[in-house]
Amino acid sequence: MRTRINATVLLLIAGCAMLSAQVPQIPTLQVCNLTPNMSIKSTPTAKVTTLSRKDASHSGTFTVTVSVSCDANGYPTSSLNISGISMTDSSFQGTVTATTFEQLSSTTMATPTAYLNGRCTFPSAAGVVSGGHYWILFADNKQLLTPAPVPTTPDIISFLVIDKTGKRIAYGTGPVTSGNVDITGTGN
Repeated sequence: MRTRINATVLLLIAGCAMLSAQVPQIPTLQVCNLTPNMSIKSTPTAKVTTLSRKDASHSGTFTVTVSVSCDANGYPTSSLNISGISMTDSSFQGTVTATTFEQLSSTTMATPTAYLNGRCTFPSAAGVVSGGHYWILFADNKQLLTPAPVPTTPDIISFLVIDKTGKRIAYGTGPVTSGNVDITGTGN
């Protein structure tokens, strides 16, 4: 019995020593990889419709207005609004406004895809403005062939917004049903 307790204590001490010896994790590189003259733009706004998020009280839609590029120092800049959020299973319905752009990455030429995140604000039901964080993905399914094959694939937008406590307040993913998202392609 005593040997079993000693072995257990020894394993616990060894486990604690291994935990204290862990190497600190380096955060993901926050870099704007778009080269000069590259951008993400909606024309004029991009409306997304997701029928599975529609019911008698919600239209199952949201719109995105975006104009983002990289400044001379490699930081994302410009504007992003996710508005008209009317989707089931989102505790927030309304408009989210980006206040910072912390990371912007883009990849590929045939279907340019961009990832953007940062901080945002949104009004509560009582009109109090709260802060949170957003993540958004844009996929520009432009057709490079002339004439374009039929049927064409719509652009895709996906977003997630959490409040300052980490609680999900709104999210959505779906095809752009009106408007357009234009992302300058990159070789990355």
